[in-house]
Amino acid sequence: MKHIPGKTNTKADILSRKKQVNTKEDNKNVQLLKKELWQQRTTAEITMIKRKTRVEEDNILKEIRRNATREKEVIQALKKEDGLTWEEDGVVYMEGRIYIPNNKKI
Repeated sequence: MKHIPGKTNTKADILSRKKQVNTKEDNKNVQLLKKELWQQRTTAEITMIKRKTRVEEDNILKEIRRNATREKEVIQALKKEDGLTWEEDGVVYMEGRIYIPNNKKI
């Protein structure tokens, strides 16, 4: 491969120079998709994502509630009653986070 400067390589030089196109009037007053339809579609997609996430979260919480086994450390932390670990509706919270039992099914 050998470099040839643009002015001496006239074929490539012509191809690399673009003619300036006036786009000021291009597609003037053309609307491909109405703004209202776009917003409705986006809102619907977000709602579906939220619903799916909510269902997945609910399923995980159900599995956590069904699991009766807990590690010794968790049982001891619950007995301390120091406010850092508590149980609510069958779910254990440790320092504000949900405790997930050591169970491969969850």
